[in-house]
Amino acid sequence: MSQKRIAVFGASGATGRETVRHALRAGLEVVAIDRALPDEADRINGVTYRQADVLQGGLAEAMEGCDAVISTLGVGFSPGNALSPPPLYMDGTRHILDGMEGAGIDRIAVISAAFVIDQPNLPTWFKLTVVPALHNILEQMKEMEALLEERPGLRWTAVRPGWLINKPASGDLLVEEEFLPKLAFRCRMGDLGAFLVDCVQNNLHIRKKPAVGAPEEEKFESPLALGEEFANL
Repeated sequence: MSQKRIAVFGASGATGRETVRHALRAGLEVVAIDRALPDEADRINGVTYRQADVLQGGLAEAMEGCDAVISTLGVGFSPGNALSPPPLYMDGTRHILDGMEGAGIDRIAVISAAFVIDQPNLPTWFKLTVVPALHNILEQMKEMEALLEERPGLRWTAVRPGWLINKPASGDLLVEEEFLPKLAFRCRMGDLGAFLVDCVQNNLHIRKKPAVGAPEEEKFESPLALGEEFANL
């Protein structure tokens, strides 16, 4: 079934905004759902905005009239989140799925991470430094993937991007099932948003975990780049 109207959770975040833009370009109607409504000046023309807190549940009304859902919810990296991440991936996703059932929706795409499993194509320095620091967040992502798998009637896609970079789409995204393609260490948020939209609009990668990324210049893939990005959080 072709999707006409999609709900985007986390629409005010960097990847969420890219997802909304790509959905509009694809001719879809968009319902943007966030815990707080954006200021009028920050809203995108043609988007319907609804307020709902995924950690509180009762989300069916927010998704009313939609054919599919994209969740761009994510936990930003910080020392506090690394030690005790908020339960967005577990409780938030569970509440979204319960709301979808109430609203009669069976299609969802979510953002997981390539690093929930061992990735043979990752740089060694990244495996030894960053992945261990993300352990608690990644464990929640694993549980989120398990939540999706537990619902037999659900048509889900868990997208596993590489290390995200806040850049517009390049159109050069590489895709393989579960494991990152060789040299595809990073993933542009613009490309991720476009891929999420493509998955739900065209019913791609149903009940699968595509890993996505693309090569970038060395200055965006080095340990120095990582340090600079963390310093700017």
